[in-house]
Amino acid sequence: MTKQKYELINNQRNISSFNRNSLAISLLTFICILLFTVIFLFWDEIYNKRLNIPQKSNEIPLFWQHRLDQLDFYINNFHASDKSSVNETDNDKIIVQPSKFGSYIYSNEIEKHAKTLNKKLVCYYTTPSLSNDVHNTKKTRRRRSIGDSFLNIRDINPFLCTHINIGVVLVSNCSLKLDKDLISAIHGSNELKSKNDKLKILLWVGAADESEGFPEVVANHSNRKRFIQSVKETLEKYGLDGIDLDWEFPNGSNQQRIHFMQLLHDIRREYQREHSTFLLSLAVAAPSIFVDMCYDVRMINENVDYVNIMTYDYHFYTKGTPYTGFNAPLYARSNEKGFFETLNINYSVNYWMSKGLDRSKIIIGLPTYGHSFKLVNPFNTKVGAPAEDIGSVGTMGFVTYSEVCWFRETNYNVRIEYDTETCSPWLYAGLEWISYDDERSIECKTNYAKNNHFGGVMIFSLNTDDFQLTCSDKQYKSSSQKGDERKTFPLLRKVHSILFHNSTV
Repeated sequence: MTKQKYELINNQRNISSFNRNSLAISLLTFICILLFTVIFLFWDEIYNKRLNIPQKSNEIPLFWQHRLDQLDFYINNFHASDKSSVNETDNDKIIVQPSKFGSYIYSNEIEKHAKTLNKKLVCYYTTPSLSNDVHNTKKTRRRRSIGDSFLNIRDINPFLCTHINIGVVLVSNCSLKLDKDLISAIHGSNELKSKNDKLKILLWVGAADESEGFPEVVANHSNRKRFIQSVKETLEKYGLDGIDLDWEFPNGSNQQRIHFMQLLHDIRREYQREHSTFLLSLAVAAPSIFVDMCYDVRMINENVDYVNIMTYDYHFYTKGTPYTGFNAPLYARSNEKGFFETLNINYSVNYWMSKGLDRSKIIIGLPTYGHSFKLVNPFNTKVGAPAEDIGSVGTMGFVTYSEVCWFRETNYNVRIEYDTETCSPWLYAGLEWISYDDERSIECKTNYAKNNHFGGVMIFSLNTDDFQLTCSDKQYKSSSQKGDERKTFPLLRKVHSILFHNSTV
């Protein structure tokens, strides 16, 4: 072979090798571009807010936000400096099973507390006029709407609750102010009572108006007398069973606390003077700082029939507490310290008892809604993870159980976790993080109330339980439930089945 031929063959080989390398590089570049495109699209779909968001519910009243504002003000002003008590936790490492009776010692004294006491299942119902008609203005992909209907009181099974509190009744000029929706709901409740004569219907009075209402009522004896007269006339006119007073919240610094206790005393004395069987109940805050500032517990114990403790809204997004947390934890997490160790159901009810409230008068509040958070980092989804705002799901951060079910059903990337230490579930997808209660957690907390012989359980509220069958899909319905009607109000039904285990409602 001549030198020229050799060089020619060698050049051809080099060209062929170069072409192969170029092809390989081009192919590799194409694969990388394709891979990066897929990763980008996946990221955009999963983490860039491209989630199916349910239409905002009509069942969240604006005054709910007022309660959170009040809680936020007191908690942040008195205890937010205790930053060391807020820690993230890895759910996979939670292995501690809480003792049956929590952090207090079980004694025979509990057994002496009337085992045969009739348990109460108190349900709150909000009329449509008080609900916040908020429409979702964002462009979201919806499979179906869950926000266009209101709960009609006539659609409530009359045997599920022992007491229904209808409201909210506002107070104006020291008198009860009933609008047409409230009056319609009262007439509807009479239909429920015609089917179940043991059902008690109470007016839910007050709630969140701080500028008038209760402050004016308690200002002097004349105003209290006018209010009590209005209460009696209203209860008698509509054939109701009593009132539930919900002042959020009396101010301990300007004698509102003292005057409010005087109002309770005056109402009770008037009931006794007329030999009336009307009920007097009270809705109160759960955290210990509110107990000390807003209430005289022994006066409450002497004058009211029972107390609905609002053992929820322990954790929600605020600028002062910008991290995720459980709405209604049964116990403290093992890594919570200081003030945050007190933000749970077990601590609250025991604190109320330590101040003088009878165990049998304690009604433990359980929420049928949750709270949403917007995560700072979609990869940090722990309890206590940093959050930058309320989530997109829900209204003002409140998420109904129907919205929870809709969200987890229509988004394939939702992860659901359960904290056995506090009996609390949560879910997350992308930047969305939601604390809520499901049938498992409700069962745990109801058993706590029943096993410890408290007076019963309060549901807040009927409106935010799943009355529209959103949660009735195969993966959510109980195997024991048959028929569409039995799928409505799943959280309420779970409480009822435990408190009254012989019932077939």
